[in-house]
Amino acid sequence: MPQVKSEGIILKAIDWKENSRIVTFFTDNFGRQTIIDRGGRSMKSKRGRLLTFSRLEIEYFKSEKTGTGYLSEVEILEAFSLEKEGTLGRLTFASASLELLYDLLAEEDPQPELYYLTVQFLRLTDTAPRESLLPLFLAYFIKAMSFLGYRPNFAGCVGCGKGREESALTGAESTNGKFYFFTPERGGLVCPTCQIMGEYYIKLQSERLDRIYSLQTASLAEASAVRMNMKEGDEILELLTAFLRYQTEAKELNSLKFLEKLRKAQV
Repeated sequence: MPQVKSEGIILKAIDWKENSRIVTFFTDNFGRQTIIDRGGRSMKSKRGRLLTFSRLEIEYFKSEKTGTGYLSEVEILEAFSLEKEGTLGRLTFASASLELLYDLLAEEDPQPELYYLTVQFLRLTDTAPRESLLPLFLAYFIKAMSFLGYRPNFAGCVGCGKGREESALTGAESTNGKFYFFTPERGGLVCPTCQIMGEYYIKLQSERLDRIYSLQTASLAEASAVRMNMKEGDEILELLTAFLRYQTEAKELNSLKFLEKLRKAQV
């Protein structure tokens, strides 16, 4: 069996048999990899330990006949303790990012840019001030979806191609400033002319759309400097998760449980 070396992070580990487990990694060079860790749960194991929320160097053998991988060596390259102020919130956001990847990454589909984005996100989640965690996660969520092929369009109407300003609801039709309508099903803004009866829309104030667009275009480091309250973050997160539900046709992604975790964490 050929030996493979990768850098990776653990997405999920499931106990298997008496002393083993099945571990799903997101690797830098081969994407999602499901590998059997034989004897890894045994106290007698002399191999390096697996650590969630860390950047690991792993070596494993791949069976040419079955394609099954078997872990042989582990080295921790960088550990993210998430122990600064707001630990529960840091754990919640970090867990949500890994749940999102576990649910949506295809097996053995290399995504090196997304991998390094995720490492940067975990690093910033470990070190950033507590008030930075919410905008940081929202920016990561938007960018991760884009890498996975689900990029929401906030630049203009997805129906006719009108620009953002032309897609707004203004004037006599709007009693309180400028509004936009976002359709999770079609994945973007829609102007009043292109709206379809019975389609679900999320109404966005101009200021909220500005915030979402800024998170979409900012780097993670820039996003961590943004300040927002929980109400604003909740509204943006609900929009993004609604978009993800429609686009992936998933009724209940594990990552959507993050909403409940977030409220309990009270970050």
